[in-house]
Amino acid sequence: MIGIVEDMRCTVQDMLEWAGGCFSEYRIPSPEVEAEYLLSEIFCCKKGELYLRRGDRLAPDELKRFSDGVKRRMKGEPLQYIIEKQEFWGLDFKVTSDVLIPRPETEHLVEEAINEIRGQDSEYRGQGVETRNPISGTRYPKLILDLCTGSGCIAVSIASEIPEVSCFAIDISDAALQVASENAAVHGVLERIEFIEGDLFEPLEGKGLKRRIDIVVANPPYIKWDTIPTLQTEIRDFEPEVALRGGRDGLDFYRRIIFGAPDYLSEDGFLLMEVGYGQSGAVRAIFEDSGYTWAVDIKKDYAGIDRVVKARFSIA
Repeated sequence: MIGIVEDMRCTVQDMLEWAGGCFSEYRIPSPEVEAEYLLSEIFCCKKGELYLRRGDRLAPDELKRFSDGVKRRMKGEPLQYIIEKQEFWGLDFKVTSDVLIPRPETEHLVEEAINEIRGQDSEYRGQGVETRNPISGTRYPKLILDLCTGSGCIAVSIASEIPEVSCFAIDISDAALQVASENAAVHGVLERIEFIEGDLFEPLEGKGLKRRIDIVVANPPYIKWDTIPTLQTEIRDFEPEVALRGGRDGLDFYRRIIFGAPDYLSEDGFLLMEVGYGQSGAVRAIFEDSGYTWAVDIKKDYAGIDRVVKARFSIA
């Protein structure tokens, strides 16, 4: 079936049928949908427009880009890496193999953070309080820390939704931070997010942020080491392993974040973290055994799965 791409007379309809057949042969889910999505990205058009152009012939460069993309997808590479794009929170984010592909489930984490920020801002305004962020100088001083930021989808989504927010976004990968910075620039929030390379809280030392962060958000690595070889090809062979490995029991980063956050959270500040399937009870236990005062709540996703752990910090 690959030989069809050598025919320069190929039309849109020819290529959709060819790609759909290739994807079906390799048992890729929704083969026709993926073929349409890939070709619409090549043409920079909506999927519905492809059928208005089904008799059009592809230019040589379009033919090559499409056939190369099909071959990459047949090897298991996620479509998002091929087109370098994923929608999240209604925004398009650049994604490369240096970052995890944003998942819809993570939008629950963003939603919880935004709701909390808006609720607190309403309290300030209702009391007639007008103060300024000690770091950014913005009104209604909401300072957010995004750990393991990856593509920056969490920090960028929050900042794009709430103009008063300032963010620090940390990742151990410089390549990931380059992608995140590009996303922040595209969505007009780069001036309100400081991207920092480092390991969790370590790069914040000396920045004057002790007990000044209002909300810490994190979608940390949470896959058990011995589980990684069993993951589907798209994840195991293509997504960055450093963003997956959560230690022997998958909880290493939760321990470090829960024990590190009290140095930076303000009184009644919040720590919000996404958790993997079946992990919420173990993460709650870490909070309870930490020696700090936390009020922990578990939020479910639309499938009824525990997805976000939300904890209010109190200074004893």
